[in-house]
Amino acid sequence: MTTQEQYIERLRELVEAKFGRTIATMEDCEELSVTVGEVTNIRLDSRAFMPLFCDRASQTAPRPVTLSALTRYLGYSSWGDFCTTSSLHPSKHRDTIALPRRWGVIILTIAAILVVITTILILLLGGKGDRTDARFEPLADSIEQVWVARTIEECNAVRSDYGTEEYRQSIDDFISSYQQTLNTEIANDLRRASNEQAIVATDARIMAQRDTIALRCKAMCEALYKELE
Repeated sequence: MTTQEQYIERLRELVEAKFGRTIATMEDCEELSVTVGEVTNIRLDSRAFMPLFCDRASQTAPRPVTLSALTRYLGYSSWGDFCTTSSLHPSKHRDTIALPRRWGVIILTIAAILVVITTILILLLGGKGDRTDARFEPLADSIEQVWVARTIEECNAVRSDYGTEEYRQSIDDFISSYQQTLNTEIANDLRRASNEQAIVATDARIMAQRDTIALRCKAMCEALYKELE
């Protein structure tokens, strides 16, 4: 058994452990598809999981997007992240992610730090001059979830070029153009929603929230580079 096959076998074990039972029928795969979609927002046809669980003797290799979805279901950032950080040997505890030595994890860590710093600056510098309505925060949270879901869909669309010579260029072009979209449309969504609900929000607060959402979305896009390894 090759190392790749060993990692796939380990993936099966962990997915079935989290799913709560053996996956051996089309009905099991259909339930798995729903569960994975709810956790990751990556919607795959149940047939995508058949070669992995129901027809293990098949020579059909699972698609990269299938491996990516299942590893995200387990809490990893990508298939490459799973292969880099998980153990091939079962243990009493779930595989844990090692020290952040991968670009995807490093970017996510930096983004999280910047989000914390941005929040602190808002609290420290806002003071009495920030007359933003208290209802703005839950509104911003709902808009952030919309953009996270949209970013997942956009990244999945880019993955359609996986394995081609143009894949890295596709990622470069996508991130370059999507960054502009993040910078303009997120702020527009925040202003539009605030106006529709008569919520007072200062321009500084809107721009700070835009930066927070954009950083999270860009970190998700940058993680595509990890899948090239």
